[in-house]
Amino acid sequence: MKAVLQHIEAREKRFATHPFFLELKQDRPLEQVMAFAPRLTFWVMSFQDVLRLNAHFIQDPHLKALATRHHAEESGHDQWFEDDIASLTGGSLSIGALYGKAHAKTREAAYTIISEVYRPVDDRLRIVLLWALESTSHVFFGRTAMLCASQGADERLKYFSDHHMRAEAQHAMFEQQLAAELEAMELEPAVRADALAMVDRCFAAFENLLTGMIIHLEHERAEDATPRRATLAQTSSSSDERDEDEPAGTPARLSVDRAA
Repeated sequence: MKAVLQHIEAREKRFATHPFFLELKQDRPLEQVMAFAPRLTFWVMSFQDVLRLNAHFIQDPHLKALATRHHAEESGHDQWFEDDIASLTGGSLSIGALYGKAHAKTREAAYTIISEVYRPVDDRLRIVLLWALESTSHVFFGRTAMLCASQGADERLKYFSDHHMRAEAQHAMFEQQLAAELEAMELEPAVRADALAMVDRCFAAFENLLTGMIIHLEHERAEDATPRRATLAQTSSSSDERDEDEPAGTPARLSVDRAA
């Protein structure tokens, strides 16, 4: 199992370098930086079922108890998410939006993880799955918590803020137990190979999710900026006198780019 845990650690470090995390800049209003948040809805709402079903399929009593406890400790986080989305956007997503094109990568990631749950695998790999999911969440929430703190939003938000990280910290003893359980496991070569492949699929799913969010955010910014730039161009062309004094529309164009 040591090789599997080392692989998860390596994938976590690689995950932390994903370009998406560069989007979490502190120089824009929180609502702009967190514009990606609603696109996580499908995964967040599926996550509870992932944990529940993963525990359900475990046959070993001891490992089943570990997975069941993990599910219990994650309970209620979906409500934090709903509250945060309402705070950031003033409402909630419609079913149509949830299944729209903009959320496709999130659905694909969720389906990938769900497919892992339904695979007939060794019970020990179901605990590895939990550890891989925890690994991605530590990176993600560590970054969003720093953003919320810098924006003074720790009281306003829960799911994306340090509130979530503090809740996870309260489970530290259980995580240590889980880590010890994993380190003590001896995996046969074929099972180890299956575990390594599963870890890669999980991390790839979340990397694709983040890449999809970057693409759609860039499209939205381009759509928002284009009409305003066109208007500015029309205004500048009708003001020849101003053109001679300073570059027409230059300050306004810079302002648009920053807002985008």
